Amino acid sequence: MNRPVSEEHELIRQVLKGDQPAFQRLVERYQDYVFTIVLRILPSREEAEEVAMDVFLKVYQSLRSFEFKSKFSTWLYTIAYRMAIDRVRTKQFPIQTLDNDERFLQVTDREAKGPEARVASQDLQNALRNALERLKPADAGLVSLYYLQEKSVQEVSEVTGLSVSNVKVKLYRLRSELRAILEQQLRNELSDLL
Repeated sequence: MNRPVSEEHELIRQVLKGDQPAFQRLVERYQDYVFTIVLRILPSREEAEEVAMDVFLKVYQSLRSFEFKSKFSTWLYTIAYRMAIDRVRTKQFPIQTLDNDERFLQVTDREAKGPEARVASQDLQNALRNALERLKPADAGLVSLYYLQEKSVQEVSEVTGLSVSNVKVKLYRLRSELRAILEQQLRNELSDLL
């Protein structure tokens, strides 16, 4: 969503003056973006659709608080991320991080040399899903933002409200935690085989 900031800001100014079609243009421009964000965190399309609609309602109601210091997409992303995390917390279901984004350590058919490699790749994806489900929703969200959505540490900081150094520390800790979870899963599987 790399739109010129001035173009985004002009649309927002029009909305603030009461131009409803300008808000519709913002929604059309960013609806897929918002839906993708929340779908990576929430367990179902239905939940994601509901939260995405709520995000735009909140954006409309809060647009006067937008300070024009940052990109609108960053502000919007922050609202979407936080509303999705809030929904996870209130509904008490596990965060989704890989079911909807198979890029995470996926070996494509071209890269897989045979059936064994494809099975190993699928096993790795399943192990990663299981490991991420064992993290707290906010932690899994950090992993999703940085590794799956390829946001920079600075962008993750802006979205989550954490300092840059705190994001770095948390990502370091989460990598260690995921490694430990995966190693334990591997040990369990090996002991089952032997």
